Amino acid sequence: MSAAPLVSLNGIGVSFGRTAALREVSLDLGEGVTGLFGPNASGKTTLLRVLAGLLRPTSGTVSVLGRPLSAKDEAQRGRIGYVGHSSGLYGRLSVVENLELFARLYGVRGRVPELLERLGLNKRATTPAVDLSAGFRRRAAVARALLHEPDLLLLDEPYANLDDEASELVSLAIMDWRAPGRCAVVATHGAKKVKRYADAGVVLQHGRVIRRGTYEETGFTT
Repeated sequence: MSAAPLVSLNGIGVSFGRTAALREVSLDLGEGVTGLFGPNASGKTTLLRVLAGLLRPTSGTVSVLGRPLSAKDEAQRGRIGYVGHSSGLYGRLSVVENLELFARLYGVRGRVPELLERLGLNKRATTPAVDLSAGFRRRAAVARALLHEPDLLLLDEPYANLDDEASELVSLAIMDWRAPGRCAVVATHGAKKVKRYADAGVVLQHGRVIRRGTYEETGFTT
């Protein structure tokens, strides 16, 4: 693990009106993969959106990749890969057109064919994103997030709507992405799927961290 945290949250709170989605969340995460576990409405999605710079916390501070998180810091945001509940794909563009577009935006070459193969998307490469099944949209979204080999990878339910074969492809893609100096946070109900590659786990409940440690120490194994 890195000596200095790659992600640091200090007293993060997020409120929507009178509803508190996160409450005094403080975490330091180093390199490797952290599984983010918890029931529905526990705050997992909100926490990932904060880390992606898509949601400003009501209170507290966030540091990502060595400096304070800023939505205006394009260099910092270019080092983050994010998959939310939405695929982030352009519906009228095909899978390959979407990936080629994002590759150009990130200044990346030669990665699209590799990711199409890795995530089993070749047979759907020319299909418009709007016509994909939910499972194939999820795979294409993961491919999009991995295109620029981000230093911080944030995945919200990457296994949603996937069968065992597709889930295996996603797991292998995440494992291939791993490298020194990189950090990932994977929010999932399928905790067993991340067991093979997660270095640590964090359990949220009602917007608070109630447990953290190794995968086994979290006790969240369903």
